[in-house]
Amino acid sequence: MSTVGVIGNPVTRVWDRFLHWLLDARKATYGLAVMRIGFGAMTVTILAMYLPNFSYSFGQGSRWGEALFRNSAVNDYVWPIPLLFSRDDPDQLLLLKIFVLMGVAVVYALGWRMRIVSPLFVMLWLGFAATNPVILNTGHYQTFRIFLLFLLLADTSRRWSLDARRRARTGEEDPALGFGAWRLPRWVPILANNLAVVLIGYQLCVIYVTSALWKLQGTTWVSGVASYYPLQLEELTMFPWLNHLAWQITPAVYIASWLSVYGQLLFPLFLLNRWTRIGGLILVTGMHASIGILLALPWFSLMMILGDMIFIRDRSWERAMAWVRREPWKARRRSRAAANADAGVSATAAAATAMPAVTPAPASPPAVLPQEIAEEREAQPSSRP
Repeated sequence: MSTVGVIGNPVTRVWDRFLHWLLDARKATYGLAVMRIGFGAMTVTILAMYLPNFSYSFGQGSRWGEALFRNSAVNDYVWPIPLLFSRDDPDQLLLLKIFVLMGVAVVYALGWRMRIVSPLFVMLWLGFAATNPVILNTGHYQTFRIFLLFLLLADTSRRWSLDARRRARTGEEDPALGFGAWRLPRWVPILANNLAVVLIGYQLCVIYVTSALWKLQGTTWVSGVASYYPLQLEELTMFPWLNHLAWQITPAVYIASWLSVYGQLLFPLFLLNRWTRIGGLILVTGMHASIGILLALPWFSLMMILGDMIFIRDRSWERAMAWVRREPWKARRRSRAAANADAGVSATAAAATAMPAVTPAPASPPAVLPQEIAEEREAQPSSRP
């Protein structure tokens, strides 16, 4: 056997398995639904938090950042995105547009008519982000925007959505895409969905590995200093007593620093096996939850946790839902209630058996009045001649 044949067979098998994975069925449908619901709810919450000072951040009072706006990449967005929101809009009009964006975000989270709502939501968010790139074009907002663009390819309404409920009611489980008599092949939307999963997973791996490589360039993370000092900053504190407790436990700070660095660096390798994938997801989820609570970065942490949900297989989600539907805690409560009811019935029956039988008294003859006796005597015939 030639060397080319020996090498070619494993490569061919891997390629065939990858093609089957891409084209056979939609992957990560529950994870994508979690991302859709989480991103919609997160957008509504963020906009609601900005409402009290929206004019100073995005409206007529935001001229303080004009010099920083000119060189931003948001000025290069394609038409008609720059027209949707403008810093020149009156505050009343801007407030109305923000309310429209919040309404679209709610519909996006509910998963209603996603073929129309999803592109509309992305365009509105990009237009709104262009009003102040100093706030909305930095940090986790950039990752949020990238994820939203990838989700345009995915079928995010296949689970836990109004669209899924409508399809179940009408019997159209997988309607074909197209216009008029023209229809796309069935494998095209499946391929688009799975490509979105691959792109989101790739983006997450790039973020984790790049972050770990930057941390390993110095000694602050390896020594635990990078975790120790931020825990003491008032600007990054949500619960002072909790931060005060955390930074005083030196071994925990040291171990958390090492786990965060090497957990991110090895995260792509964790995905290769089911059990290591579970451990890796627990590790990064715990890391992001700690960052959100201890360092007051809830939106960054929530967005990364939502993205990690695509690595949980649909079978795992279905098993979890089956366990929830069984409701073991309610079953135990019902069994206890039934046992108590049976015990109560038994006690009542025993008490009834122990009580002595009561014999009813004989009925007494009816009382006869004197007048009735006199009338009866008068009616009898006399025996004398």
